Amino acid sequence: MYSISDISKLMGITAYTLRYYEKIGLVPNPKRLDGKQYGIRRYDDQDLRFIKFIHGLKQTGMKLKDIATFVEEGCYVTQEEPEIEVKVIFHKRIDILSKHIEKLEQQLTQLEVVKVSAQDKRNFYYSMLKEHGNEEKKLK
Repeated sequence: MYSISDISKLMGITAYTLRYYEKIGLVPNPKRLDGKQYGIRRYDDQDLRFIKFIHGLKQTGMKLKDIATFVEEGCYVTQEEPEIEVKVIFHKRIDILSKHIEKLEQQLTQLEVVKVSAQDKRNFYYSMLKEHGNEEKKLK
């Protein structure tokens, strides 16, 4: 079990952010120490994996609104839910993730263009340094 402080350190996010995610329904309400309503939050490995996933979506540019839609039927789909509802939930989540993956692929393409441009510019400066270094030797 993890405390909010543990999760915060592991994820590199603030406890405030975790409480906010909980407040707006992005992450499930965690178990509480001694089962008290306002007791110390306790997270398990499943919670940690889910928080990592949600935080990863946020870090890669998914809007909180889309993340909320992704989790609105509940963070964890159980076998007790009717099969039709589960299929609807899964299709909605697949659609959200597909759109996000498409956006990420576009960003990767843009990043690759910028990377190549930056490498070319760096190589230009290296060549200028070499050329400048040779001129300095000639002057001496």
